[in-house]
Amino acid sequence: MNDQKNEQAQRKLREQAELKLEDAVPEVLPLVETPEALRHELSVRQIELELQNEELQRTVQKLQEAHEKYVGLYDFAPVGYFTLDGNGAIVQANLRASRMLGAEGSRLLGRRLAQFTAPDSRTTLAHLLARLHASQEELVAELRLQRGDGSTFPVRLEGQAYAPAGSLVAVTDITTEKAAQEDLLRLNETLEARVAERTAKIRELSTELRIVAVAVAEDLMAPLRRVASFGELLKRDVVKDSEASLKHLELISRSVGQMEELTTALLEYTRASHGRLRLTPLDLNRVFSEVLKDLRPQMEGRKVSLTSGLLPTVQGDSNAMQQVFLEMLRNALKFTATREEAQIHVRAEETEAEFILRFEDNGVGFNNRHKDKLFQVFKRLHPESAFPGTGMGLAVVRRICTRFGGRVWGEGRVNEGATLFLAWPKQPHVLD
Repeated sequence: MNDQKNEQAQRKLREQAELKLEDAVPEVLPLVETPEALRHELSVRQIELELQNEELQRTVQKLQEAHEKYVGLYDFAPVGYFTLDGNGAIVQANLRASRMLGAEGSRLLGRRLAQFTAPDSRTTLAHLLARLHASQEELVAELRLQRGDGSTFPVRLEGQAYAPAGSLVAVTDITTEKAAQEDLLRLNETLEARVAERTAKIRELSTELRIVAVAVAEDLMAPLRRVASFGELLKRDVVKDSEASLKHLELISRSVGQMEELTTALLEYTRASHGRLRLTPLDLNRVFSEVLKDLRPQMEGRKVSLTSGLLPTVQGDSNAMQQVFLEMLRNALKFTATREEAQIHVRAEETEAEFILRFEDNGVGFNNRHKDKLFQVFKRLHPESAFPGTGMGLAVVRRICTRFGGRVWGEGRVNEGATLFLAWPKQPHVLD
């Protein structure tokens, strides 16, 4: 290296050969008479010093640039860095760490990291620092740091021994990670609850289907037996007595009509159980108006006040919701038939998760002790002779509501009217 500098100096000296000795020798040198060789040597040394100074300046500049780059990387790193002494006091902290704690970096220096740790996490920090100096290995722990305003947040600390007794600690804010974990836990709990709910509903449906099978066997077989019986009687009476034959034929026709009603009701229930559903916004005021048109024929010759309050817009299937309103209002019209003036009113209430629809009437009501049977398949709370029907209409309502995650129930008093309730979820989930 010295030879190279010497060569560079010699070259530069030759370029300055015409310069006077006074210009080539530093001012600090005395102007004395010297041999030519000595003057030449002094000139070479002077130029070497200048070259070394230039190189030193370049090196200093590179070091300065590297330092600035290091400071930038250190301060703006995505994690916080603390350099701690043997007592856990902060010797150095980067900008990210200062921002985490909501304090200026200068205010952190000299203070122990434990002062910025939540009380319930200080023991964890103390154990971590003790283990760092004992093991000399990188260790990881999760705890909560505390800002000056008292708020805390979760962090992951990764520590490593540093210098004779100090340590270097990297801090990562894991607030988002913890929130995601909590959301996942809540989702798992919700999923478990939904699975349990759906399992319960499936079991309920299985039980209900078994009840339907028994009911169908009982209710459909009776008319069939009567048809067969009166058919045999007709064979014997057709010649003997035409009047008796006509009576038997009338009974046969009535039984066949009853079978048709039961079969039709069963088909409606099957469609309500397995029909394809589509969730769309439904204005229940419009649904009420459309159903009212279909009920006009049933109200002819009667004095009926069929009204509604302001009804909400819900998520549901248009055909299914019209079926619900049709069956609920048909039921109200049926059991107000004995009243001089039927009064039927539909209104809505809202809770945080549901819309509660109330179908109120001034009909014959029912004994509230039997309200659990109100929406069951082929169940009647009144004699068929007084109020004809299959007992399937409200079962269809219950089945539709169940498929959307809704609920139905009723309250009534004998001869004091009844109120049927329908709870429709704001965010229904269709159960096939």
